[in-house]
Amino acid sequence: MTDTSNARPRGRPRKDSGPAPTPDVLAAALHAFASHGYQGVSVRTLNRELGVSHNLLHQRFGSKEAIWYAAVDWGFGGLLEELALADADLADPLERLRAFIRAFVTFSARHPDLARVANAEGSAEDSGAMERLDYLLRHYVRPSMERIASLYRELVVTGQVREVPPETLYYLITSAGLMYSNHAMTRALFSEASLAEDRIKSYADSIATVILDGVARRPGSGESSTQVTRGRSD
Repeated sequence: MTDTSNARPRGRPRKDSGPAPTPDVLAAALHAFASHGYQGVSVRTLNRELGVSHNLLHQRFGSKEAIWYAAVDWGFGGLLEELALADADLADPLERLRAFIRAFVTFSARHPDLARVANAEGSAEDSGAMERLDYLLRHYVRPSMERIASLYRELVVTGQVREVPPETLYYLITSAGLMYSNHAMTRALFSEASLAEDRIKSYADSIATVILDGVARRPGSGESSTQVTRGRSD
């Protein structure tokens, strides 16, 4: 199976065929940073992988750091756009949250380089990595979390779901994409069929169902949301 991180084609233009289109360049850069980490990527390597003139990326972006920010904006910006559209036509908060989870998992499955880049920056501890992580958090992660949190608070107030720690909900949703970003492990544990494109939708649906069924308040349970939270944190 072709790596799903290349859902937006990277392309390999010949050196004499003119500059590669910017989306192709940014997709290739994002894939390189996801595969090798920031320190393992050089502008020379990216030029060679794209098969373009050694001056192309320098002229277009100026530095490896600028390429990283441009690639992240391109990739994670697409995720935010997808999430903004996911629940646009829905009024019910529970269905909006379901749609949000499905959209997040679907987009992450088709663009596994996003999770790889986030994990790489989140696990590094040098000053440059901290700056890059802060950028990811401020512009992409926290805005996404707030969309989840606001919907969830509304559902807690109306008694439809239990109150759970925000980190629990966040990692339940975001870790669902790891099946696709860790594709070698998924193949080894299960099969190539697990990563098939036509299974992504049903996978996203099942993730949303498992999460929402797990936090749903059962009528007549006699259990308050505060009791649930305390019981799990003691």
